[in-house]
Amino acid sequence: MSLNELPERYEQIAALSDKVNLFWTLAPSSSPDGGDDREIRFAVAYLLPRRTLLREHEEVAVLQNRKNETLDENINVIIHPHDDYDDGMDYYWLGFGLSSQGGMIGADMMIYLPPRHVPPPSDSTGSDTGNNGSNNITKGGRLLDAHGVAYSFPVLDECGQDWQLVNATIMSGSTNDDDQMNAWHVVEAKRLLRSNDVNEDLPFIDDSSTLINPTHVVAAWGPLNMDEEESDGRSRRARAIRRTGRTAMQGDEYLALTSAILPHEPSSRVSSTVRFFAAKSDHTIGSSGPVDDDGHNNLLESNTPYIDLIPHEPFLIPDEVTIYKNFCFRVEDYPELMDVFSEQDDGQVHIVAFHDILTGEAGSSSLVHHMDLHGTTNEVLSSDMRLCRVYTDLIHPWEAGSPRTFELPGEAGIPLGKDGYLAFRVEVHYHNPRRRSGILDQSGVRLYYSATKRPHVAGLMLLGDYMLELRGSYTVGRSDMNFTATNTAAGMRHSFHCPPPCFSGIRLGGMGGVGAGNASSSDNNITVFREVLHMHKSGERMTNIHLDAGGNVVRASEANRFDFSQGAGYASRVGLPYRINEGDSFLTTCYFSTRGVVWGSSSDQEMCQTFMWYYPKREYSLTCGYLDVTARKRGPVNSLDPVGCEMGYDRAEVAASANLDRLNPNEECQAPADEFSSRSFDSFEPLTASGLKVWPSLMQLVNTWKQKVVSAESTTELTNSTVGSSPRNNTLPPSASGSNTMSKVEDCCLCPNGQRPTRPETIVTGFSWTCDELDAAIPVLHTRPELLLLSASDVAPCDDYRTSFGELCGCPAEAGQPENAIGSSMPGLNNEKLMLSGGTMW
Repeated sequence: MSLNELPERYEQIAALSDKVNLFWTLAPSSSPDGGDDREIRFAVAYLLPRRTLLREHEEVAVLQNRKNETLDENINVIIHPHDDYDDGMDYYWLGFGLSSQGGMIGADMMIYLPPRHVPPPSDSTGSDTGNNGSNNITKGGRLLDAHGVAYSFPVLDECGQDWQLVNATIMSGSTNDDDQMNAWHVVEAKRLLRSNDVNEDLPFIDDSSTLINPTHVVAAWGPLNMDEEESDGRSRRARAIRRTGRTAMQGDEYLALTSAILPHEPSSRVSSTVRFFAAKSDHTIGSSGPVDDDGHNNLLESNTPYIDLIPHEPFLIPDEVTIYKNFCFRVEDYPELMDVFSEQDDGQVHIVAFHDILTGEAGSSSLVHHMDLHGTTNEVLSSDMRLCRVYTDLIHPWEAGSPRTFELPGEAGIPLGKDGYLAFRVEVHYHNPRRRSGILDQSGVRLYYSATKRPHVAGLMLLGDYMLELRGSYTVGRSDMNFTATNTAAGMRHSFHCPPPCFSGIRLGGMGGVGAGNASSSDNNITVFREVLHMHKSGERMTNIHLDAGGNVVRASEANRFDFSQGAGYASRVGLPYRINEGDSFLTTCYFSTRGVVWGSSSDQEMCQTFMWYYPKREYSLTCGYLDVTARKRGPVNSLDPVGCEMGYDRAEVAASANLDRLNPNEECQAPADEFSSRSFDSFEPLTASGLKVWPSLMQLVNTWKQKVVSAESTTELTNSTVGSSPRNNTLPPSASGSNTMSKVEDCCLCPNGQRPTRPETIVTGFSWTCDELDAAIPVLHTRPELLLLSASDVAPCDDYRTSFGELCGCPAEAGQPENAIGSSMPGLNNEKLMLSGGTMW
């Protein structure tokens, strides 16, 4: 049989690599409403050696233990003279499955074992029906249904079998006709689109829309344990059986199967993306066809204009673990774009897509942890790129592992030009744990734009601890101590509640939308078209739950097993797009079990944030706030007015039996709750309406912690790591020590007569700003302090800045003034008032 026959039997083809091809057909539903009984049938073909190649030190042992075998010394393989070995099929286990982020953690897999390694059937009929009645033993071998919880041997499902074996065979048709040593090892199987259990399985979700990411798939293959020695899988599972006392099959039968599986080599695995529900393509065997590196079937047309926001010169990555670097750009520096502006009546175009560019020396892209694109629409700030660290609007965040092409929906665009964005800051976070040196990088972002304006303007809101108010406190244990109250706790749950007032009628539509292009902006609802959950290395699970005005769960996104090795963001693929209506609310929750980790911006610290793209953009920021000063003034002392938008917070220990809230009490399996194969979130304790109402404000709680620490004169890490301060570490000094004098709005420059500092790259101690940036910021600080998020009362007199930093930055003295009069030390500068953006948002 030839592999070329498979395209005739299946509707779709995708080449996952040069060694793995995938074929599939979506069967129609037999139910009137086209429901859950839909089935997918597929074949996975692996191009592998026909016979097992043996390492030199294994030859003697194998020859002694096998009879009726001959050794061909020229090609160094074992050749079986009998046909019952199926020309090499007996030498491999073959794996394939879906993955939530592209790696082993959170994957739902099938593992094929050939007939030689399948134990005798458990009944006289020669079949094994398992928990759900599926027949997964055939004369061609057996499929094991497993899931990944770590980068180690997978765990067999205990809540029923999803994958059903149809056939397994060897086929000819190698991509290299001269390669007679290889053959296609083909496994054919089927399963329902909807899975059996939400903790062990992943469903096949309709991925035809480019608004959601394509489906991650993984494949692997490896040798079988021909000598029946105890394998890694056997020993691990034996311990698990002894610990839990339960398994989907008898322990001896399980061990007989898993002991046959040996680990695969690093080169014997594939991670790729597929759109299972996309329109039928013209792919051929061994070719991925018209699909880009992100799995998009419909890329932007090649004639769509764009500008590249990439550094003019390569950046030398320092040999440090965590590096943040800003690159600044102005639209006026792109002549072709300026010509397009001049042709428009309103001087504006719309951004319609982004493409994240990873370029530089070999290995540099692997150090890019994430890139954040910020911008400003203000003409004053955009006029001087030295001010780019205060370009605070987050437009497009990208994290490693995510698709590098992001197209906005046809209904929404982002204004560029007049009354739109005029300048940008690309902030790149380099994660360099091995402290590699001498590596150059030139990564950035491509902006596609269109002169045809979209009906709506797109916006971005953030939920969770987006400003890192928990910075420095522990993720597991008390906020200031690295332990839990009980020994039975498996970890900690941190929940952030964005209450209904944050989505009031005024915020959602009463003030209209941003930009003249917003159609129907008076409607009290918005449409969310993309949602990304974000944690770091020790993050294990995250949920973002959408509740209606009555407190009922209407939708939930879940990264059930978060895998930071595949990227810091998990893009939801459930129920997109969806609407937020007046009075709705959100509950964002992150789970951790690793002790000794604090909240912070580095990869070894933790975050809990949800990013939600929506349209139409509103004048009110829909990002859930920390402290609503206006609402608190209206209400009783130290309490929140009912209409105030203020984030609530709760932290609690999670018992081991709850499996980080994956299971209800006394529950072992959980069937899907709806067509998206999601769990029933409204059954968990944190969602009770009364519990949400009594949660304290996060800012209130943090201030309480700080007061307790200060009053006790504590020296704990909580104090030293400045809980509640900005994660950006880039504040300017607003006033002199002991001086609370209200400044006047006045012209002010760092150096006399507006001269530039002679040491522009010098870092201002304690504030992370360079002298050049400070020189650009001080005039704005004294004329337009509101652009830097300040009032005039927050700004120190001009002479205080000159005296503090003039000498440090190399300012020349004014005529007739002694040299040492500029830059005398001013200890104790208060840097708590002014928090300027420019560090990391992620």
